[in-house]
Amino acid sequence: MNESTSLLEGVSVIIAMIFLTIVLKKYRILKKEDSKFFANIVLKVTLPAIIFSTLAVNTFNADFLFMALIMALIELAILALAWLIGTMLKFNSGEKGALMLVSAFGMTSMLGYPLIQQIFPGNSIAIEEAVVTSEFGVGLLLFILGPLIAMIYGDSTVKGNAISHSIKQFFTSPIFFALVLGFGMSFLPINQTSFAFKTATNFLSIVGAANFLLVGFTIGLIIEFKKMNHVYLFMGIVVLLKLILKPILAVVLTNSPEFTGMMREIVFIETALPSAILTAVFAKQYNCRPDLVSMAIMITLVLSILTVSGLFLVFF
Repeated sequence: MNESTSLLEGVSVIIAMIFLTIVLKKYRILKKEDSKFFANIVLKVTLPAIIFSTLAVNTFNADFLFMALIMALIELAILALAWLIGTMLKFNSGEKGALMLVSAFGMTSMLGYPLIQQIFPGNSIAIEEAVVTSEFGVGLLLFILGPLIAMIYGDSTVKGNAISHSIKQFFTSPIFFALVLGFGMSFLPINQTSFAFKTATNFLSIVGAANFLLVGFTIGLIIEFKKMNHVYLFMGIVVLLKLILKPILAVVLTNSPEFTGMMREIVFIETALPSAILTAVFAKQYNCRPDLVSMAIMITLVLSILTVSGLFLVFF
């Protein structure tokens, strides 16, 4: 089975899981309020388990940091372009901030990891590449620039020290600790065939396996289908920047012998993902058009079914 078929299957399975959750919500088996619980489990338990159990058993490859750098440069370029387009079209402050948030940052952890696990089953190197690219190329910028953009362009009286609080949240999060501990373990001369090590990593792998299901629950419970009124231009720009231009930039910037085929595919997939759910949290906190941000997340999520698979087939 080639990667194109695996990608199509991976996207289809995740979307099916999300729509199953929507059905469960409709029949009140699950409730919208449950999304916060599932999101907390994902961010504080299953994602850290995947990150640690993946990094601890593999030798760290510094080349993966170059992937993260490419990812960060692409996001900064999209941020600048979104700001320029918003300025040229005379968007108001809230619309401009919302456009920047949803165009630049994607669901690289929440959706990226389970998707890559589906495309490269049992390939721990692929997951390690995804972790380094996502957390260093997206996570740092999202937690630093996300609240800053929302505060500057939003209509909020929240003080500036909230930015430092957001950064502190990242560096004290279970995800960051899993990164540090996982990298640390990879450098230590540990007997990976020992009973204790194998038991610990197997336990964390089993915990991490629940991530796929919980991500499906989380996204399915968050999605709400609402009518769009006078926001077609905004959404069209978001789709163009986030789902089309961003992955094309990834293809161009990784077209070099330094990048293996799998490295290029992973950077492409992570740039092609829908807008990050955390952007809605920041937009809500600083009143930076959270309605537009939430709608953009839903639209990019639905359209990514076509764009991720379609562009992958074109370029790979």
